[in-house]
Parts: sequence; structure tokens; C-alpha cells
Amino acid sequence: MKTAKTLGWAIFVLGVWEIAAPFVWGYAGNTALVPDVVLGLGWVAFGLWAALTDKGEAIKLLGWLSVLVGAGLVLGPAFAGYEALGAAFWNDILVGFFGIVLGMWAAFNAPASAPVAPAMHH
Repeated sequence: MKTAKTLGWAIFVLGVWEIAAPFVWGYAGNTALVPDVVLGLGWVAFGLWAALTDKGEAIKLLGWLSVLVGAGLVLGPAFAGYEALGAAFWNDILVGFFGIVLGMWAAFNAPASAPVAPAMHH
């Protein structure tokens, strides 16, 4: 459980970074801004939820959703047409790949759901 929660916080931090990156690297006025902020907000939400929940199935789902966000970032430069923006391109490729790895790690390390106790009949 501790590993899954730590990974949730790591995904949250990636989301915060992805929101800040266009302003830090100076490409906030380009087409990469909207995808970075939207996908970053997704990571913030998924990571925070994964870090704060005790439900293994939720952590697993949030991990896989984080993988989708990472894939969106990796594919974003080609689909949104900003592959020529060096900082945006490399930020999204590297951070997206890192997010894919963290999301898969969280999904595979989600705690198993507790079995439902059978009802006692008297």
C-alpha cells in the first residue's frame, strides 16, 4: 500500500510539473500549452486520488489512467503539431514516458481488494 501511495504522490508531482513546464521553459504562448495544462491537471487529480485512497481497485484504475495521460503527452507533439518546439517536445516525451512507467508501476502495485466476508446465517 505504501508503494502505491508514494507512486500516487509522484504522479501528482508530475502533473504539477506538466502544468508549470510551459511557463518554466518559455513555450506558454505556443500550441503545447493547452495539452500540457489539461493533461497535467489529469495527473494532479489521478495522483492525488491514488495517494489518498485505500481502495486497491481505484489505485489500479488511476494508475492505468495515468498511463493514458503519459501516452497522450508522448504522442502530443505529433498530433498537436509542436514537434518543432524543442523544449515542449522533449519535456512531453520525457515526462510522458516517466508518467507511463509510474502509472504502470502504481497499477501493478495496487493493493488487492479485501475479500468480502460471507454473510452469517443463523
